[in-house]
This record gives sequence, C-alpha cells and structure tokens, in this order.
Amino acid sequence: MPASASTDVRPPPLRSELSVNDLAAVGDDLFAVGMKGAPAPARVAHTKGGTPWLVVAYSSSDGAVHTQLAGVHAIAGDDVWAVGWRGLFQSHTEHTHITHGDGASWHPVESPDFGDGSHLSGVAAWGPDDALAVGARSSHSLPAGGPVGLSPVALWEALGVLWDGARWSAVPGPGRGTLHDVCAVGPGSYWAVGSRVHPERAGNVPLVALYTGGAWQQVGAAGVGPLFDVAATGPDDVWAVGQDQDPGHAGGALVLHHDGRDWEQVETGVTGQAWLSGVACARRDDVWAVGTRQREDGAFGPLILHFDGTAWAAVEPPATAAPQGLSAVAALPGGGAWAAGGFSATGETGFTILPAATTPGGP
Repeated sequence: MPASASTDVRPPPLRSELSVNDLAAVGDDLFAVGMKGAPAPARVAHTKGGTPWLVVAYSSSDGAVHTQLAGVHAIAGDDVWAVGWRGLFQSHTEHTHITHGDGASWHPVESPDFGDGSHLSGVAAWGPDDALAVGARSSHSLPAGGPVGLSPVALWEALGVLWDGARWSAVPGPGRGTLHDVCAVGPGSYWAVGSRVHPERAGNVPLVALYTGGAWQQVGAAGVGPLFDVAATGPDDVWAVGQDQDPGHAGGALVLHHDGRDWEQVETGVTGQAWLSGVACARRDDVWAVGTRQREDGAFGPLILHFDGTAWAAVEPPATAAPQGLSAVAALPGGGAWAAGGFSATGETGFTILPAATTPGGP
C-alpha cells in the first residue's frame, strides 16, 4: 500500500517492560506490539502525534490462555491489524490469532482454524479489503533454538490467511518451511519470506514466495539462512533481511534484494556474528534495517544499517537504542525512522529515533 503522509513527530520514551516484536506507522500514529513476559497477555502500545504512550494488556479471552502478537500493520489510525497466536508457542497448543484495532479498542476477529501448533508471524495490507497474514503450522512439539526461537523448519508447513473485507480465509501455503513476514506490492500481490530446509545438506535456506492471482509461487533466492522481515517500495524494489548461516564463514547479516526479476544477495560490510530482524522502506534511496550484532567485548548490542540508493552503511546506534538489540523498524516518508527492541534493566523499552540524515560509522 502506498506510504501515507507522516509528520516528523517524536514519541516520548516508552517506559514499560515491553519487548517489541513489530512496529507500524501511518500518518502520525505509531503502533507497537510485543510482550512483557510469558505466559502473559500480549501488549499493544500506541502514540499519536507525540502524545504519551498508551499501553494496554491484550488477551484473546477472559481465561488464563497466553496470547502473543508478533506482527502489526496499520492501514489508518483506526484500521490496524495485529496477528499472532493464543496458547503456549511451540508447545503444540497454540492456535492462530487475529485482532483488529479501530482506534479506540482491539477486538478479536475469527481466524481460520489450522489446528494445534499453528501461529501467525506477519501481516500486511494493500487496502481495507485486501490483506494477507502468514505463519506456519507444526504437528510436533518442538524445542526453541536459534537467535529468535526458530524450530527445525523441516517439521513446519507454511500457511497464509487472506482478508477480503468481510472475513479471513485460509489460502494454500507455499510448501514446507515457516513464513516470518509479508509485504504488499500491489492489489492482491504479496511477497512473503521465511526459511526452509536446505534440499541437499543440513541447514536452512531462505523461503521466498510471491502470492498473486490467488496462488503462491515459491522462487529461488541467494543466500543461506533464515529471513525474518521484508519490505518494499514497489514490485521491482523489495528488500528482505535475516541471518547469514553459510558454513563457509562466520554468521552475519543477510540482505536480499528483488529488482522485479531476480533475488540477489547484497553486501552490507557487516562482519562477525550478527542478524537483522527488521527492514523498512521510505523510498528507493532511504531503506533501514535493524538487528543485533556481537561487539568486540563479546556482548551483543544493536545493529543499524541504512541504504542510500547506492550502498548499505552502518549507523552509530543512538544512546536510546535497546542494549540487547533491535527487533523492528518503521521508516518515515519524510526521512528517518523509529526502531524498537527489548526492555532494559531500568524498565524502559529500547525505543529510538533514527536520524533523517545518517552518518555512516559505528562498530
């Protein structure tokens, strides 16, 4: 969906133990979804025009079921979708969950039932009657593993659900693997990314699929390792990010680009252990990616990259960046971005304003 006009407002610090999973910005509204702990209700945070944050606990029912929201997309300030699951994730009890925000409150919306072991990770919309959410289903109870809790993807089946303005309906998935995120590139046209098992050896490779014309088309993509997020300015300018797990070198940031014909891996200049969890596009020459990298002292901290239309460059993390790393980013059409991550020992979420004019640097 074309980017909405946005004012360059700065939200106040979000002093709440909220680990942010995803962000959505539209106009001067900014939404964050995440969690405080598990098992616990999900958290939804909202600020408009720089007003104080409103943080609400969200649960799918009045019972003690755990609810988690992993993805959010705002069509307008009063038309927001968030997706995730209810039940304990990777316990073979979770089910897909969808909720809608109307600007005043959040209401569960019926989601297709894929049975136990199913979840939704990302959602995108082209308009009020055109949205797609993606995730995966497994019939096995699986241990968590990897930097963001990935399970062995050989046991997962990718899934999708489509919104037509009246209801969410299941659509056949693109095959084995798990889908983490999705972006819209036209009416009824979406790119989704995740990971699948390498066909010839141990390890994972990117799962990249295009949903258009009512069907999925899985395509080949360069790189080794999972993809966690995807964003686009149009059908010929799509970015996906994740973790490079090529056994030939130390794991690092993985960035792929689609030019309308092929998906190709792009160099970032980042070395050492790192991964990218979020990407957002304002324009073709203004793209942000955020994640986590290992510092020289061995500890992990935030990683911020910016693309100026020619090359990617590291940006020095602001002092307000989450010390544990950044998980999500939302670009502003006027330049700059918002980014967020986990909460710190002081109880303040790692929310930060990324500058409109970047200065390459940092570790």
